[in-house]
Amino acid sequence: MLRAYNKSLIILASALLLFVSFSASADKGWIKIVSAEDGSTWEAMPGSFEFSKNKSDVPIAVLAGRVISSKRKKIDLSKWYVTAGDCKNKMGKLVTLNVSGEYQFESDFIFDSGNVASFIAKFICEVADLSIKNSDGKSL
Repeated sequence: MLRAYNKSLIILASALLLFVSFSASADKGWIKIVSAEDGSTWEAMPGSFEFSKNKSDVPIAVLAGRVISSKRKKIDLSKWYVTAGDCKNKMGKLVTLNVSGEYQFESDFIFDSGNVASFIAKFICEVADLSIKNSDGKSL
């Protein structure tokens, strides 16, 4: 069973992710998104969030992160993205890329459904929403 951290922690982490851009060490500075009972942990890299477009020219929200597998004693690095439409619908596909941006696989998600993809996608979408809200007040 996955453990989710409360919404205020997600909002705080989202704010940190948007505004803190620094080089994190292997053990410090990463933001925990979700962990599983087997000890695996999915974490976001601070300062890595960006808006972009995929090869089909679809607007996406992108985040770099890692998966720490305590059983395998392995750390996998990835980029994850969610389309703007899927964020709006609160369901869709979480796409996983390697750090060079090449497609690896995709996972279905529905916000609050309990799977890992839903936690990562919701986190990305909340960071995107916060970024948009923060920039709205800065225009003339």
